[in-house]
Amino acid sequence: MTLLPALVAVLLAVPILVLVLYPLYRHAPIEVAQQRASVGMATTQAEVEQTARIALKEVELDYQLGNLAEPDYRKLRERYTRRAFAAMKSRQQSEEAIDALIEERLRQLKDEDENTVDEIGMGMVADIADISDDATRQNDDT
Repeated sequence: MTLLPALVAVLLAVPILVLVLYPLYRHAPIEVAQQRASVGMATTQAEVEQTARIALKEVELDYQLGNLAEPDYRKLRERYTRRAFAAMKSRQQSEEAIDALIEERLRQLKDEDENTVDEIGMGMVADIADISDDATRQNDDT
């Protein structure tokens, strides 16, 4: 019967221990967060931007919870803000380059279309001239 109180104590202690230690396990250290936020981990510019935004939110939360000192908070916030702005600027430049390529291709297609219309128009003029000549010949024959 002395085993029963020890078993109850263990059964109560394990869930409480899990509940207490879970936030420590779930929340990665700052170094891991910095590694996750690094550009090398993300493959696209959108991912880099999103990673920087997430890192900013995590730093803000850590500061509000008291896990970060103010100097560390300011330094990390500045770093991730610069990283987010750089990612946004890079994405904007890429989008502008893509827009320029699209505009150039549209100009080329428009020029080709105008040339085709000119060729079709000249062909129609020639057809009308042929029809007119045929009609003139038929009138001359009668």
